[in-house]
Amino acid sequence: MKHLVISHGDKGGVGKSIFSMLAVEFGLFSGRNIAIVEGDTKIGDVKARYENVASVLSVNLDKSGKDAENAIATLFGHLEGLESDFVVMNAPANAHKALDSYAKLIVPVARELGFQICVAWMVGRESSSATLANESAICQVADRKIAVVNRHESDYDQDYYWFTTPRYKDVWIASGGLTGEIPELASRVGAKVKEYQGRSFASLAGPESPLFIVERQIIKNWLRKSWQESVIPLIEGE
Repeated sequence: MKHLVISHGDKGGVGKSIFSMLAVEFGLFSGRNIAIVEGDTKIGDVKARYENVASVLSVNLDKSGKDAENAIATLFGHLEGLESDFVVMNAPANAHKALDSYAKLIVPVARELGFQICVAWMVGRESSSATLANESAICQVADRKIAVVNRHESDYDQDYYWFTTPRYKDVWIASGGLTGEIPELASRVGAKVKEYQGRSFASLAGPESPLFIVERQIIKNWLRKSWQESVIPLIEGE
């Protein structure tokens, strides 16, 4: 089965890049033929970490109107020429301008190429995050979707409007949506991971890693738990 995994959320700083990286790591671990779409070309942190281990397409998706349509056409033209069976798209802030406005272009083309469409909606603290998730056109037509709280980038006890207001969460679940979390990573280790931007998480957890053994094990445990709670349910279903 071929998968197009879209890390969405529309807001900045909600963990789209982290989820994209976790999805890439899972694809590499699973032996999939990976392609990465770096849609956040201003920051480009997903591209920076994986450009030496996977095919990376940099396409600015922070566009609207015909510019967005042209960007999507360029993107899928590249994808059609690849043999990748696992594509991870890291969306920028304001990605609704391209992803949601042109869902009726993206979805049929992706499906004709043989991809299942899997969307991770990264949950923000504001109530608008819940509203936007339930209104997102690409979420509505995805084969599978999951709302994910990124505990790595936020205070663990912070209340998220999404999870404290049933009328939003219930609508999401009733429409077939799943919910999940990326667990918190120890701050000391998280700082080390950010320091080595050009290395995959797996390489930082491996025998050739510059990190201490205990730090490697913390990354391994975090990766496994992150996959179990957010990535695997999206790719394989509950």
